[in-house]
Amino acid sequence: MLRDPLGVERKVIRDLLGPAAGDVLEIGCGDGRLTRHLAGISGRVIGLDPDRHSLFQARSLSNREIDLILGSGENIPLADSTVNTVIFSLSLHHQDPDMALAEAQRVLKHGGRIMILEPAGHSPVTILFKPLEDETTRYERAENALKNCRWQILRSGSYSTTWVFDGLREMTEYIFEYYGQEPDPVRVGIMKGALGSRAHERPLEIEDITRWWLLAEDARD
Repeated sequence: MLRDPLGVERKVIRDLLGPAAGDVLEIGCGDGRLTRHLAGISGRVIGLDPDRHSLFQARSLSNREIDLILGSGENIPLADSTVNTVIFSLSLHHQDPDMALAEAQRVLKHGGRIMILEPAGHSPVTILFKPLEDETTRYERAENALKNCRWQILRSGSYSTTWVFDGLREMTEYIFEYYGQEPDPVRVGIMKGALGSRAHERPLEIEDITRWWLLAEDARD
């Protein structure tokens, strides 16, 4: 499986952060998919994730510019005013978003920024994941936390990337493995129905839509 083979996501992040990313904390770094690229556009990079296995995978990408630590965005194991940028990599909806945003603000230096990446509810990839876990309510809660946050939303938008599978079988095996489950005919059938006539395409390309927000401290505070 190939995810974002054209590097669209990396380019969006690089263009939004520009040369002023400074020291970066990535919350929800997972297996280090984006972490290694952040090292090329910033100073020190810290990858934070609550899953030991994911950090073990990410450690193969680690170098002197990347630190990987076990922890949650709700209780970041860093001192106040430590980093210049905090990035939530598709992770804000996986925790208490109000607590996580407050913690992000705490560890940021003066003039720092928060970037939030979240799955779009109407994204074809999101729809394919729904038979195993419908996270719609979590997405809504995360967005409400953003609206109520005392920080200013400087910019927001979305971008589209592509997941490329060899075919339907690889796609279903990947999604079920992500949740640690074995494929079952009922939910595989739901996925095939969502794909319609494209279910038998090889390669099978699925669009993924990600929403993003860039926040900074409100100058009026």
